[in-house]
Amino acid sequence: MASTLSAGLKAAAGKRAAPQALEVSPGSKSATVKGGATVLIGAHFVPEVRRALMLVQAQPENTGRNLKELLGEAINDLCAKYSQPQPYSDERR
Repeated sequence: MASTLSAGLKAAAGKRAAPQALEVSPGSKSATVKGGATVLIGAHFVPEVRRALMLVQAQPENTGRNLKELLGEAINDLCAKYSQPQPYSDERR
């Protein structure tokens, strides 16, 4: 059984998934991943960063917006700054 597992792992190690292509519609500010797949993007920050995000979320104009929506907006702002397609679109729209 171990040899079957080892063989499977060795076979899988040489294979890589093809990167997902982004689709950007003409005149659109956002890009979407084909197939609607999502990926986890994360990082470790000092606790003050989390507190700052919570304070932004608590602002009256952000009522009802969750952390994912606020981070998506921040990612779009960063992409706009560097003249890149804005990949996040608000699911509520």
